[in-house]
Amino acid sequence: MRTRIISLAVIIAAIAVALFGIPLAVGLARYAVAEEGVTLQRVADLTAAAVLTDLAHDRMPAALPVGSPRDDDTLVGLFDDDGLRIIGEGPPVGDVYVTAALQGAGPQIVESDGMVIVAVPVIGEHEIVGAVRATRPVPRVYAELIPIWLGMVGLAALVLAAGWAIARRQARRLTQPLEDLAVLAERLGDGDFSVRAPRAGLAEVDALGTAFTTTAARLDDLLARERAFSAEASHQLRTPLAALRLRLENARARPEADVDAALDAAISETERLTRTIEELLQFARSRGNERWAPVDLPAVLNDVTETYRIRLAAEGRTLEVNIAASDEAEGLDGEAAEALPSAVVGSHGAIRQALAVLLDNALQHGAGAVRIGVREVGDAVAVDVEDEGPGFGDADGDGPGIGAGSGTGLGLPLATRLVENQGGRLVLTRESPPKLTLFLPLASAPVAAVGGS
Repeated sequence: MRTRIISLAVIIAAIAVALFGIPLAVGLARYAVAEEGVTLQRVADLTAAAVLTDLAHDRMPAALPVGSPRDDDTLVGLFDDDGLRIIGEGPPVGDVYVTAALQGAGPQIVESDGMVIVAVPVIGEHEIVGAVRATRPVPRVYAELIPIWLGMVGLAALVLAAGWAIARRQARRLTQPLEDLAVLAERLGDGDFSVRAPRAGLAEVDALGTAFTTTAARLDDLLARERAFSAEASHQLRTPLAALRLRLENARARPEADVDAALDAAISETERLTRTIEELLQFARSRGNERWAPVDLPAVLNDVTETYRIRLAAEGRTLEVNIAASDEAEGLDGEAAEALPSAVVGSHGAIRQALAVLLDNALQHGAGAVRIGVREVGDAVAVDVEDEGPGFGDADGDGPGIGAGSGTGLGLPLATRLVENQGGRLVLTRESPPKLTLFLPLASAPVAAVGGS
C-alpha cells in the first residue's frame, strides 16, 4: 500500500510538472526566437543607417560597419534597389523578404528553413535605395537556452524528489495505523481480546479502529458468556441430575414400586434439566438485559423445593418452608401458598436459579434441616434460606461475596449476579448457623427502593 501511494503521488507530481514545464519550455523557445528577431532587426537598422549615405550617392560601401554581426553565426548582407547583393553575407539575389522590403512592405521578421530572417529597407530622401538582410540559425538560439532548460529539468527533479519525500511521509502516516491494526488483528486471532486500537488522528482510520475495538470487546464478552455458561451449567445441572439418578435408583431398588410413577418423576426432572439449560443459555446471551415481569413466587418455590427435597431426604435431612408468621409447612400447597406475599418482579428463570444456588449451597456445605422463610419487608419480599451447619467462618457480614472464599465455589457469586440483575440483593444476615436472605422487589414497588438488613 505504501508503494502504491508513493507511486501514485510521484506520477501525479510528474504529470503536473510535465503539464506546466513542457509548455513553459516551448513558450520560452518561441520567446527566444522572437527576441532574436528583434535583435537582428536592430542590427539591420544600424547597418542600414551606416550605409545610407553611400547608397544615396550611388557609392559602393567599402565594408559593413565593424561590430554589426553579433557572432560568427549572424550573417548580414546589403542589397541594392534591384535586389542584388553588393556586400556582406547572404544569397546573391535577394529572397522574397528582401524583395518585400524593397517594395515598401516595411521590415520583415520571419522564421524559415531553420533560420531567423530579418530584412529592412534602406530609405533615402525620396525612395528606397537598398535593403539589409540579417539572419541567424534557430538551433543557435536554442543552444543558448540549454542552461535554462537544464535548470528547469533540475527544478522538476527537485519537485519530484520533494513530492516523493512528502508522499513517503504521508504514506507512512496513513499505512502505519493499518499495519498496527493488522498486528492487533493477529493478536485478536490468537485469542487476546484485550487489544485496543490507538487513535491515529485520521477520521476514517479512527472509525476503523473504533469498530475493531468494539468487535474485540464484543468477542471478549461473548467468550466470557460462553465460559460462564459452561461453568454455570456444570454447577446448576449437578443437583437435578443427582435427583434424577436418585429417583431411578429408588425405582430399581424397589421392584414393588410403581414404575409409571417413577418414570413420570424422571420425566419431570428431565424437563427441569431442559428448562435449566435454556435459562442458563439465555443468561449467557443476555447478561444484564433480561426482561423483567411479575413472577409467581409460589410456583418458583414449588419447582425448586421439589428437586432439593429429594436430595435432602436421601441424606436424612428435611426441607421446611415458613410463610410469613404461619406455622412451618412441608410444602407450599393450600393455605400456606395463599399466605405468600404478592408477586415479585424480575426474571422467572433468574430467581429460580438463584434459589437453587442457595439450596445447593445448604445441601453441599450445610448440615441439619434446611429452612426457607418468606416474608414481606417494606416494598420487598425477603426469602431466607438457612441450615444448621457451621456457617461462614471467615465472613465479614457484608454480603454474599464471601461465598467465593468459603468453599462455595461458583454458587454464591452466580446467585449474587442473578439477583442484582433483577434489582434485588443477596445478603448474609447470619454467619453461624448460616442464614442468607434474598431480597426481591414487589411487583408494585420501585426497583431502586429494594434493600435489606
